[in-house]
Amino acid sequence: MQTACSIRFLLLIGLMAVLAGCNAGTKALDPASSTSPKSGSNSQAVADPAQQDGEQEATQDNNGGAKILREPSTVSRKGNYIVVVVNGQPITSYDIQRRGKFRTLRRLKANKDEATKELIDQTIKLQEAANRGTRASDGEVDQAFANFAASNKSSPAKIAGDLDRFGVGAKHFKEFIRTQMSWNRTIGSKLRAETRDKTQGDALFQIRKSGSQKPTTTEYTLQQIIFVIPAAKRKELLKARKAEAIAFAQRFTGCDASFEMAKGLRDVAVKDLGRMMLPEIPQGWTEDVQKSEVGKAVGPKESEFGIELLAICNAKQVDDDRAAQVVSQSNSFGSLEEKSSTVSDELLNELRKSAVIVYK
Repeated sequence: MQTACSIRFLLLIGLMAVLAGCNAGTKALDPASSTSPKSGSNSQAVADPAQQDGEQEATQDNNGGAKILREPSTVSRKGNYIVVVVNGQPITSYDIQRRGKFRTLRRLKANKDEATKELIDQTIKLQEAANRGTRASDGEVDQAFANFAASNKSSPAKIAGDLDRFGVGAKHFKEFIRTQMSWNRTIGSKLRAETRDKTQGDALFQIRKSGSQKPTTTEYTLQQIIFVIPAAKRKELLKARKAEAIAFAQRFTGCDASFEMAKGLRDVAVKDLGRMMLPEIPQGWTEDVQKSEVGKAVGPKESEFGIELLAICNAKQVDDDRAAQVVSQSNSFGSLEEKSSTVSDELLNELRKSAVIVYK
């Protein structure tokens, strides 16, 4: 039975990219691969040192890497104890034990050193996501966990029970999910920031330099219709709210009537999004909008707020200077996104260099 469960979990872990991919448009980054220190990198910053006797000892790698402090143990090493502190945040022996078992399920090296390295990187990533405002919320993580279970024809309770039996625990696994979601958003945010500063003048200069015509794209006028679900009642109300959204979309006759339609429903918000060119439409909606017509509402889709529809109020072809800028930025972002793995490695290495890591 345990062998069968192990095989099932190995298959489940392979689907983590699907969960994380819905957030930032960058591929899932497994800390066991692209985020682990590579040969020749600052791996010293996360090596598990031998226990030291005497006074605190501080070291730093020759390339200006993380400041590593080694402190003599002042407490019993029995039971659950703090092993390392990363920028003030502790990682315990129990955390490392669970990560080792989780790495075993993923057919990775599961010794203490490797588990500790991965947890240090995870801590650094989540700290950076918190600083940038890209950290996934508890509600988003719970929803991803539920989607994860459903995609594997299971339930959150069943997955949680299996994780408990393997000594990993649902909470530990959810933090792994949170890290992937948050880090993908962090990298996506960094990539977008690198293209956002591209001005209309830059775009027009490149067009004239290449001798090509200004690009043409579609400009939409959109409304966002949200069937709000309180986080505490998400599981209870999700199915019913989705049915309400589908019925609303079927009755929808145009944006002029959407506010009146929403008045007769409970906890439904209508928001004018204004004009958006095709490359600016929120990720996950582009294909649905392109396939639909003016006067229709597309969706529904789940979000952190509840169930959403996107109404198409108007659409027209444009080829002005702003269109050239938006299309140029979109093309630049596409080329940058192909480099997401490299960007991830570079950012993580920078964060490691500035980290303060204290081994107890």
